[in-house]
Amino acid sequence: MTCRIPVSAVWILLLLGSATPQQSPLKPSDVAPLVERLMDIEVGFAQMVPAGMSIVAKEISRTGKSGDDLEVQYHIFVKGPPADTMFQEIQWPVNHDKPSSPLAGISVGKDGILMCAGRTPQQCGDPKKPDDPIEFITRPRKGEPTRLAFIAQDFKIGTVIVPDPIEASDRGCTLNAVRLTSKFELAFISGSGYQPNADVHYRVSGEKTTDAVIVSDKSGTIRFSMIAYPGNKSKGTETVKVMESKCSPELSYEWGII
Repeated sequence: MTCRIPVSAVWILLLLGSATPQQSPLKPSDVAPLVERLMDIEVGFAQMVPAGMSIVAKEISRTGKSGDDLEVQYHIFVKGPPADTMFQEIQWPVNHDKPSSPLAGISVGKDGILMCAGRTPQQCGDPKKPDDPIEFITRPRKGEPTRLAFIAQDFKIGTVIVPDPIEASDRGCTLNAVRLTSKFELAFISGSGYQPNADVHYRVSGEKTTDAVIVSDKSGTIRFSMIAYPGNKSKGTETVKVMESKCSPELSYEWGII
């Protein structure tokens, strides 16, 4: 994991939403664990799929504008669990310190759709409207992930949806930036289509310009975190460009803006 670390540890403390007037300044040695924790949360939801099961989010409605008043609704389908499985929903927004559980008693309906059956006291829903599919609603900012997990008695299954993605592609390679803090000071950068187990060169341009290298995994995927360098500014733009002969995708995103 590669991190671009600002000079001021106090800045990092503030951007990660952990500061209170009573707290002492964050030690430089604390920065990497905080960043790694936020990365682990993101990757953990995406990889929370038991063997023999699958989860798919299908968009059913999109209104409003990107970066303004966008609202997206999804139906979620889970394949593989026993027919009588009931779930408790867990969600973890990037601006929350811990997950929440807004709904329990979720059932699996036809074709695996998650629904409120409303047929027993343990099931969510209205008995007058049985087997009602659940509309999972998100109002995302640019690049913001919607992280959902569904907890059953013997297993859990999760997914990460990015309704308003920041992405680029070039000659078979992809590049994505996901918001991991409320104001996008910390970004999760990932991509695929690169040479397996190889050095991938990239450049980050903003208040500072940095050239760096990340090693792809055996499937040709790259993943790293990036902290915007603020300088004297409270907002700005970061640009990430891969610099390889095979491909050179490039993307930009704004930080410091909710």
